[in-house]
Amino acid sequence: MPTAQKEGSVVNSNSDAAIIRVTSYHRKDFEASVITAESGRHNDVRSSIFQNLGATQGLGTGMGQLQRLPLELAWSICLYLDIQSALRFSQVNRSARQCIASIPQYRRLGKHALECIWALSRTGLASRIDVLSLHATLTTERCVVCGLFGGFIFLPTCARCCVQCIASAPSLRVVPLRALSKASGVPIGRLKRSREVFNSIPGKYSSNFTQQRRLRCFVSGQYALEVLRKRGDQDAQIILDALPDSPVWRFMTSATLPYADLTTDDPDVGRACKGCQVAMEAHFCEANFLRRERLYSRRGFLEHFQHCQEAQAMWIASEGGTVTVEEPEFTKYGGGTVT
Repeated sequence: MPTAQKEGSVVNSNSDAAIIRVTSYHRKDFEASVITAESGRHNDVRSSIFQNLGATQGLGTGMGQLQRLPLELAWSICLYLDIQSALRFSQVNRSARQCIASIPQYRRLGKHALECIWALSRTGLASRIDVLSLHATLTTERCVVCGLFGGFIFLPTCARCCVQCIASAPSLRVVPLRALSKASGVPIGRLKRSREVFNSIPGKYSSNFTQQRRLRCFVSGQYALEVLRKRGDQDAQIILDALPDSPVWRFMTSATLPYADLTTDDPDVGRACKGCQVAMEAHFCEANFLRRERLYSRRGFLEHFQHCQEAQAMWIASEGGTVTVEEPEFTKYGGGTVT
């Protein structure tokens, strides 16, 4: 949303892009704290997953019973597929692939949610999350817990969230399978047969980038509570709260997911404010720390800029974005050094 020009304002609608360039930055450390694929891993398939192969008429041949249906009805059926089934169906033949790629929701997922789809597949959750749910999350801007901008997804429940809520929100916790088995008395072998169980991916996680090499099995806190209640535990919530919890485990089951605006189809990964880092370095307190940790959409950042004196000072010093200004080391490296 363009910033309205008004008396006393330090910006106008023509300077929005420059304001964002000068006074905001990308939190690379946030992205590195969750499930992350190796750089360039998906370059070979980025232009093909759920994307058009060329012009086509109808559904073509080789689609079985689906090719007898009207195109709109076939689309509706495909939208209710889970991610794993959708990937498999798109690989059956050219007609199936073209059918999938002709659906706008699929194309949007292939364009903006490729890293998330990879994470769902690697963790074993792709068979649990359907296309409509993932698309709804992709096109949702705000964290389901706090209501602020969320550039991430909690994979077990397909919930849009922010880094702070991943780390601490009760609704975004996970439980190790062994801990649930011990607390509920259900044999671990029986629990493993549930579709609710998923695996971790080795890597570095959380704000400390803790190395996790061992494969772990988890369930969501929500499912753990269901298991405890089915066993007849009257104090199921109390038992769940007493089970071990770790921010590292939460980050091991979360991934990046940009917000895709339905109007423009532009992806937005969020941006942090350099001015808020300046404020925190000048006076460290909890309020300034929380300011520094917040991400904004493009529109949200321009609104924040109108009230951030430190960011406005940087903008004025840049003489409209024409002069390089000093900025904190923290913001230069996208939130500190990622190892």
